[in-house]
Amino acid sequence: MDRFKNGNSMQDKINQLTKENENLKHMVKKQQKKRRLHNIIGIILIVTGLLFLGILAYGEWKGYLSARKVKKLQEQKNSAYNGTDIPLSDILPEYHKMYETNSDLAGWIVIDGTDINYPVVQSKVYQEFYLDHNFDGEKDDAGSIFADARNDLLLPDDNIIIYGHNMKDGSMFGTLQYYLDKDYYDKHNMLSFDTLHKHGTYKIAVVGLSKISEESDDTFKYYDFINADSKKEFKKYVENIKKLEAYDTGTSLEYGDKLITLSTCNSVEKDGRLFIVAKEVKNEQD
Repeated sequence: MDRFKNGNSMQDKINQLTKENENLKHMVKKQQKKRRLHNIIGIILIVTGLLFLGILAYGEWKGYLSARKVKKLQEQKNSAYNGTDIPLSDILPEYHKMYETNSDLAGWIVIDGTDINYPVVQSKVYQEFYLDHNFDGEKDDAGSIFADARNDLLLPDDNIIIYGHNMKDGSMFGTLQYYLDKDYYDKHNMLSFDTLHKHGTYKIAVVGLSKISEESDDTFKYYDFINADSKKEFKKYVENIKKLEAYDTGTSLEYGDKLITLSTCNSVEKDGRLFIVAKEVKNEQD
């Protein structure tokens, strides 16, 4: 009787262990599936992370290349002209080499104490070419600083309009938004803009916010003012531009002033624009 019970007890143990083994196998398979899933997710996350880092690195690399090209142009501008190139008597000596590299060169803009120190180009092909092309004509998201195709810089027009991207890294016209702070304006209210033929010094008179509107809209468009045919027309322009200003700079605009307008995007509103109007002065004591 004891042997039977012991045998039965042993069978029960075997059955129990067999059941536990099956449960264990099921659990192991489940855990293996989880591990495989975790591994797959991990691989996906690693690949995604590497792709993201690659995109960031590519963006940084492109930014570095763009900055290096601009640096070379700055060095070329500042280097002494040795007189061995083709004579270009109508162009300032420091711009000869750059003009020979790209005949779309229209001038140079500098705002001391800021990162704005760039060649200005003007497309002879179409207005928006330099929105996504650099000085060498290569595709570049940062584009270039470029003058409005409608402008005649040789005359010059009453108002030369210059465009540049509001880049997140602060390049191009990315730092113009700092001018929304009056203290910043007070420290950086002078700039220089050279055409190919003459040096120019300007004082900022207006810092404003606006937006792009449909051509058919009967609204004031600061980017459409090129020349004033009369004193009355200029006065109307000043009245409209003052309505858009962020603050009063204390610098007035008078009929006969030669102006430049720097224009870039702003993120305050859809199709928003930030612009700066500066007038030419004979010296910094205006």
